[in-house]
Amino acid sequence: MRALFLLLLSLSLTTALHAQDDARLPHPPATTMTRVDTPNTASPGQVTVHQSDRINTLMEDYSAHKQPLKGFRVQVFLGDRNTAEDTRRTFLVRHPDIPAYLSYLAPNFRVRVGDLRDRLQAEQLREQLRTEFPGLYVVPDDIELPRLVEKAP
Repeated sequence: MRALFLLLLSLSLTTALHAQDDARLPHPPATTMTRVDTPNTASPGQVTVHQSDRINTLMEDYSAHKQPLKGFRVQVFLGDRNTAEDTRRTFLVRHPDIPAYLSYLAPNFRVRVGDLRDRLQAEQLREQLRTEFPGLYVVPDDIELPRLVEKAP
């Protein structure tokens, strides 16, 4: 039985390999490289944009509203208001480059830190802060857009 199966398998593979070389089958055309002359436009051009005033109004309206970005933060505290404010203040003194946010979710206040786009970055921050703030964990949250640093001319 096994020998018959191997014989049929080898015959079908041989037939399939020979079918690929069959001249009667259509083959894709060979691609050839053609050179295209690109005009050289050394002189400057002028572009005129015609747009509706409604587009300007929509752009101003869009920029006036806050656009939340989905991301992650590390929650370092959940509890009463005074302790939450103290925890946030302590965190900002120790880590001035990482933003800290205080928010209220009845009946507790929570302190969340960082504006991280992916969970991996949030886990790395959690590992950094683990010794200072035990019991912290990563939470999905709406984050602030990263601030752009202006370069000096």
